[in-house]
Amino acid sequence: MADGKKTFFGYFVVAALVLTSFIPLSLGLSCAGIFYPAVSLDLGIGTGLLGYYTSILWLAAMVTLPVMGRLLEQRDARLCVGGAVVVIAVAFVWLSFTQSLWQFYVGAAAMGVGVGMLLFLAPSTLINRWFAKRAGVLLGVVMAFTGVGGVVWSSVGGVLIQSIGWSATYLSFAVLSIITLPAALFMVASRPVDKGLVPFGVSESAATQTEEGSGQALLTGVPAAKAFKMPVFFLILAMCFMLNFGMYVYFMIPSYMNTLELSVAMPLLGATASSVAMAGQTVSKLALGVVGDARPYVSTVATIGLGIVGIVLLFIGGGSAMLLYVAVFVYGCFYGITNVMTPIITRRAFGDAEYPVIYSRVSMAASIGSVVSGFIWGASIEATGGYALMFIGVIVVMALTAVAVLAIGRLSRKEQR
Repeated sequence: MADGKKTFFGYFVVAALVLTSFIPLSLGLSCAGIFYPAVSLDLGIGTGLLGYYTSILWLAAMVTLPVMGRLLEQRDARLCVGGAVVVIAVAFVWLSFTQSLWQFYVGAAAMGVGVGMLLFLAPSTLINRWFAKRAGVLLGVVMAFTGVGGVVWSSVGGVLIQSIGWSATYLSFAVLSIITLPAALFMVASRPVDKGLVPFGVSESAATQTEEGSGQALLTGVPAAKAFKMPVFFLILAMCFMLNFGMYVYFMIPSYMNTLELSVAMPLLGATASSVAMAGQTVSKLALGVVGDARPYVSTVATIGLGIVGIVLLFIGGGSAMLLYVAVFVYGCFYGITNVMTPIITRRAFGDAEYPVIYSRVSMAASIGSVVSGFIWGASIEATGGYALMFIGVIVVMALTAVAVLAIGRLSRKEQR
């Protein structure tokens, strides 16, 4: 704990995670879709094929998550977070020189390695290590900055693409990403014991009841080997898979907007809509961070409902810019579930004892959902020449996700009796 004179170092860790979420993570993930129309036009490649970028990104994240999870558990977190920043910056440089589809996909794979660490592993693991209290709120704050970054950088990126071209914009994003490296190296520490501290919310007296030499409060919960055999674990995997299956729509917002008649008079309609969606994500993550710990299942189902409403409005609102902005804002609220509620629900079900191991498996299910969704929805866009099938399919998946969340809540309460 802080001694009353110094700021608790855990807040510096949170600040570094906020910065890496705001810049490299938002640039690499939240802004992917704004490049599709321009790259598609210059390279003569359909946006549906370019949309496979996200599938490649998530596939690379999925494949490397187990390795990165072990690195974060066993090695210096500064190198893990800093390394992810460098990988994202290098991926942007590569993308700036892209001249063919396979090069675009290689850049996506490299991006996935960095995104996986900054999105799935570093925030939830480090915040849970440093904060026994306020973890949900702080995780919501950190994840909200992916939305804040999406709002800012989607708009900035849209303007840059119009003025200097997509290649130079990728290079600009590389520079922006790398400036966060000092924060990753100097404001991050793996565990409180590295700084002679205990987690925030753990008293010094409680800290004496620890495993010898660990410096950490004794953790309780379900061992990973047992958790992997429990029905609630498979329900959580299904929930995460379907959540990410339904989030593909965000990446296609600029391309969808580009097909509407409004885009002729409003060339920045797609980029602006992406920013509005990120604003919804930001509000959602902050709200879920506050209420999610107390009412995880109700708040998750309610947010899924908002996502369904957003898709319906997006489907029918093509003639009104205002209705489209309302649609993407409401849909963006749904986008906030994965990185805030999934860790909370996982921790609620299995405790802290082997949380990083369990959550790395859960994150793999999320990545698989993103991979599969990219191929399926991208293929549907190419095959039908439109987005109707994708919208209908996403609504069905969202409804099934809500059912899975309710089942998780029911089963979790039953198993805790």
